[in-house]
Amino acid sequence: MNAEIQKLKACQAEDGSFQNSSGKPSVLYTAIILSLLCRSLESEALKEVEKKMAEFLLSQKNKNWEFGESLLSDFCTLSTLAEYDKSIINGSALARITKRLTEIEEKEGGPYRSPDGKIDPAINAAVARFLSLFEVELLSLKTFNEQTDETYGIPETEALKIAKSLSKKKSMEQSENTGSFTAEESKIMEIIYKKFDERMAIFSPELRSTARSAIDKTISGNRDKQMSLMSFYAKQALGRKGGQISDEVVAEMGLANIFFWTAFIIYDDFWDEDEAAQSRLLPIANIFARHYINYFTTLLSKDSGFSIFFEQLMDNLDAANFWETQTCRTKIEGSAFHIPKTLPNYEDYENKFRPASGHILGSVAMLMLLGYKIDSPEVKNFIDYFRHYLIAMQINDDAHDWEEDMRRGHISTVVDLLLLDFGRKEGIIDLEKDLPELKKVFWFKTIKKAAETAISHTEKSRQALNNVGVFEDIKPLERIIDTSENIAKKALKEQMESVNFLETYKS
Repeated sequence: MNAEIQKLKACQAEDGSFQNSSGKPSVLYTAIILSLLCRSLESEALKEVEKKMAEFLLSQKNKNWEFGESLLSDFCTLSTLAEYDKSIINGSALARITKRLTEIEEKEGGPYRSPDGKIDPAINAAVARFLSLFEVELLSLKTFNEQTDETYGIPETEALKIAKSLSKKKSMEQSENTGSFTAEESKIMEIIYKKFDERMAIFSPELRSTARSAIDKTISGNRDKQMSLMSFYAKQALGRKGGQISDEVVAEMGLANIFFWTAFIIYDDFWDEDEAAQSRLLPIANIFARHYINYFTTLLSKDSGFSIFFEQLMDNLDAANFWETQTCRTKIEGSAFHIPKTLPNYEDYENKFRPASGHILGSVAMLMLLGYKIDSPEVKNFIDYFRHYLIAMQINDDAHDWEEDMRRGHISTVVDLLLLDFGRKEGIIDLEKDLPELKKVFWFKTIKKAAETAISHTEKSRQALNNVGVFEDIKPLERIIDTSENIAKKALKEQMESVNFLETYKS
């Protein structure tokens, strides 16, 4: 790869540009090459090349974000800059770009005309790609996007050929490593699956297969891998002390946690009266629930206090689920959302932690196996670490799913905030006619409150983690806080950009 990068650098002009097939500096070629490099293997040498390219492209734009060559090069360049660093295309820029699109659209939502009045597939594919980076999909552009390749059929140059090669290597690496585990994680996962096979051996092949599919879905759907490897990350954070906990025990805790989450997901589908609910999975959920209950009630001695702690935790978990099904639901008739007389009182969001609180059991048990008491400052702070980041995770999820929740009559943490911001205290909300106004209120008021609340809990989680005092390296545990915090910060940033967008668009 280094040889290819050196050849690429030799093709790059001092100002960061690359030439087209006619030997002239080109915005379009530079943009397409940078786009390919954004999808290539990371390298310090490549970062230097990419930075110069981005600076060149930005030097070519005018105040309306036009780059002076063609409509195709404009939208290729805009897409590339968004891929390179999405913050470059701020709310003000988006407003100016949107104004331009309205001027060249054949009809509302596209397709878009070239300067000669024709519908150019390459231009429409470039527009579709740009909009997709901001999670906007127009059905009128779908066909154009599917039929045009990433280089829009332009003649190949040496630099373009190298960039394609580097991009291909990245694609191959991603396909090989999707959902991958490190060598240490893989070792634990192998033991987890071995223990799963041992536990399920008494059942029929059909039941075993269904159960395996259920846990595989849980594992693959959890990108940060904490549902299966939370205890492993706790052991890593403990450093030398963690060496006292065997991989066998870590894997047992991992399997119990996978069973907890899989059972929770299956039960939750029924509580929510979700279409995904499958009655054939209920016996599987029951088997999993019995397993983690038996495991955690017998893991430590009776005088440790852990079994009492477990019983209280499960009582609170079930009480919170009951509270949610009784308090956080309302009537739905077609598109009519009936506003309840009294909205849920989420207070400190403790009832959003409790349903997920089984997640803490393995890690808390690990500290207790090392001699820390259930009421010790170390264990209490560790529980608070979990409590606050799990609340932040739930608020982030609710912010993402608010529209779906409303259509199902669920008053989530964020729907609760939205209803207060919407200001209609009684009657019916029409989820079709009132949706544009709901979205406006969500983006201008509610999302800010929700994201700020989530961030406040990630801050509390980080403080609690620092206060535990027994970890040699908190990074394996802190990265889970970072994930929730970054999601909330991204939402705040997008909210500010939306405000800037409208202010610029109206001006």
